[in-house]
Amino acid sequence: MRLALLKGNRFSPWHLQAFRRLPDTEVVAFRADSEIQRIFDGQDDGSALFPIEPIYFDTQAGPTLSRFKNIFLSRYGDREARIVPFSERLRGFDAIHTWELFTDWTEQALEARERFGVPVAVMVWDNIPFNMERDAGRRRLKERAAACADLFIVHTERSRRMLEVEHVPAEKIVTMDPGVDTEAFSPGPRDRAALDLRGDEFVILFVGWFLPRKGIDFLVLALHELARDPQLARIKFRLAIVGAGPGRARVEQLITRTNLAGRCTFLGSLTYDRMPAAYRAADVFVLPSIATAEWQEQFGMSIIEAMACGTPVVTTMSGAIPEITGDCAMLCQPNDFVSLYEAIRELALDPNRRTAIGAAAREHALARFTLDAFAQNLSAAYARLTPVRA
Repeated sequence: MRLALLKGNRFSPWHLQAFRRLPDTEVVAFRADSEIQRIFDGQDDGSALFPIEPIYFDTQAGPTLSRFKNIFLSRYGDREARIVPFSERLRGFDAIHTWELFTDWTEQALEARERFGVPVAVMVWDNIPFNMERDAGRRRLKERAAACADLFIVHTERSRRMLEVEHVPAEKIVTMDPGVDTEAFSPGPRDRAALDLRGDEFVILFVGWFLPRKGIDFLVLALHELARDPQLARIKFRLAIVGAGPGRARVEQLITRTNLAGRCTFLGSLTYDRMPAAYRAADVFVLPSIATAEWQEQFGMSIIEAMACGTPVVTTMSGAIPEITGDCAMLCQPNDFVSLYEAIRELALDPNRRTAIGAAAREHALARFTLDAFAQNLSAAYARLTPVRA
């Protein structure tokens, strides 16, 4: 089977692992270059294991005058760069895997389906009905995808319900858990020296973008409360931050204003092979995700990586997170630094509770989030597309 994998500029190590394990499948990655993709490349995104078809935005290719006009409008106006059409290059594949109803990538996949009869599977992470309809064109694209795509793959009940609200037939939706490498992401020795962290500190780990929606601002405020709690005076708290991308200056400013510079360490964007050691080095992992008008936590892959390492998790009741963690994590109100503080405080004072939550988290990850199970489920989903092509 030849599979065209369209994930835009979001080829990342945690999204690609299962595709390497698909049996009897040749995967070709259609990939664009962008700032986001370059960050993923720095983490070793793994896409070099697949043949890569480069895709270009209309700010990167096309007639010179149009390209410069698009660059100007994207930089100084509100225009989004659009990809140069490439549906012709999808001819001859047995199936196309694209992402989200509203993307240009899905539009090209649907064009290939109409022109060449290649069946299309859409992987959907979004969980907000009628989302991303800023203009009539996006809405029409979503409606076309809902009506014409052959299969929809979701990871959460919220995404499934969202699709049904948007009139996708239930029989076209397949729900499956994604996976992580539970052998690499596993409990093990704590090596803080490799990360320039001290052994006598209580390490709180954050992993993610510095975007406000990831809630790191609230975590900094929670750290401020921990640092001034007289009952925690003997505990040396350290916030270790793994991340990259825009927003770091905002976070640094908040750290300075709360007088926490001496308690925060930016570890940068670690390569993927170093991430298990980062989770093991932490006493707790915190993902303080919040909701916005167009986004709420769609999954949180870092949560299951931490759980697989046996690291106790503190996170928020945002979007699909409660579905992911079950009762194997400490759940807080989103947008609430006091709630975060209280949850971390509870774990800081009770090492036995940390051990119990970490052990339960590891078992939860083994039961639900293995790469082999994910790859098998993906393979079975693609097999459903074969009769469509025939």
